[in-house]
Amino acid sequence: MDHSTFLAANQAIKAFIDFDDTPPMGDGALAGLRLGVKGNIAVKGLANTAGAEARRHAIAAEDAPVVATLRAAGAQIVGTLNMHEGALGATTDNKAFGRCINPWRPNFSPGGSSGGSGAAIAAGMVDAALGSDTMGSIRLPASYCGVYGWKPSGTLVSQIGVVPLSTTLDQVGPLAKDPETLWAVANVLGAPAPLASIQGLRFAVARDRVANPQLVQPVFDAACQRLRDVGAEVVEVDLALGFSDIDVVLACLLVCEIEGAREWAVELSDPKSGLTEEFRAMLLYGKNSPQARLAQAYETIALAKERLRACLAREGLAGIISPTVSHIAFDHDVGPPIDQAYATMYANVGDLPAISAPMGLIDGLPIGFHAMTAPDREDIALGLAGVFPAMALPVWGAA
Repeated sequence: MDHSTFLAANQAIKAFIDFDDTPPMGDGALAGLRLGVKGNIAVKGLANTAGAEARRHAIAAEDAPVVATLRAAGAQIVGTLNMHEGALGATTDNKAFGRCINPWRPNFSPGGSSGGSGAAIAAGMVDAALGSDTMGSIRLPASYCGVYGWKPSGTLVSQIGVVPLSTTLDQVGPLAKDPETLWAVANVLGAPAPLASIQGLRFAVARDRVANPQLVQPVFDAACQRLRDVGAEVVEVDLALGFSDIDVVLACLLVCEIEGAREWAVELSDPKSGLTEEFRAMLLYGKNSPQARLAQAYETIALAKERLRACLAREGLAGIISPTVSHIAFDHDVGPPIDQAYATMYANVGDLPAISAPMGLIDGLPIGFHAMTAPDREDIALGLAGVFPAMALPVWGAA
């Protein structure tokens, strides 16, 4: 993609906020790789807005360590990417920096909050992008945009220099156009090599979670058969968490709202700071929630984590699998389904490695296969990406 085409594509899908003309550093492991960086991750000299008008003029003084690491390995930082305001949402319909469009279909959402990351890869503007993930914000755009997204666990990837939403749930990780690119970036970030074979590993479908709609089930059934074909076992189990999906979603949202309110306290104190009414209302809801309700939310998350990990151990599971979402991308003017984070949030709650890989098309739009794996088994999560070949990404503007 030449420079003029690149800028025209970005103007149309509104994936980027700022651009970097710093030359790549040498010929390291990532030499030649074009990398985008979500707008809440610091890139020296570029806008560090976290998707908010209130921070439109914030400029990063230094690279975040995760950016510095990838730059030192030879990655070319193309620029900072559009995102849902404050990372609290999953459409990337950004009032300050533009409605980010999914390159697969006009006016459709790329998901969020790392929507610019997914859209920029799907449009061919970058090979990989950094995102942040609180309840699925890497993996949802990966599914909607037909690319790969990895949520690490623990402290593997530094979150220094990242504007947080929830210090309890946040992780930083990459999205990429194909498994090989994902593995290269993950390796530089300190991940182990992807497992070369999943033969003999046991994966589970959660029997006591919400069923997949008829539209999605056949594609997921085919994905499960693909696992069996390469020697894995696929079984059904009850997670037995003692909470419904909506219980856990609401607990996570409240924690995001209260922890986000701490990060945005200065802007919240100024009615003219530029925060949208929607974002401000969500943060104030968390800030003003009774202490007992907040304590209950943290307890729900802690118990769900404990029981989720216990299920993995009890059943001898390498991972729990599902569609990444129960639906395909949606029109911005229609809005997101209420259940879009029901599968992905559990990896954040359990602090588990997780992957989304494209498993097929429905009505011409991609949908992802999702797995959250046993604690610290990044090699399994990354290895699963290789089971699902990269799909041909859309030719931008052809729809």
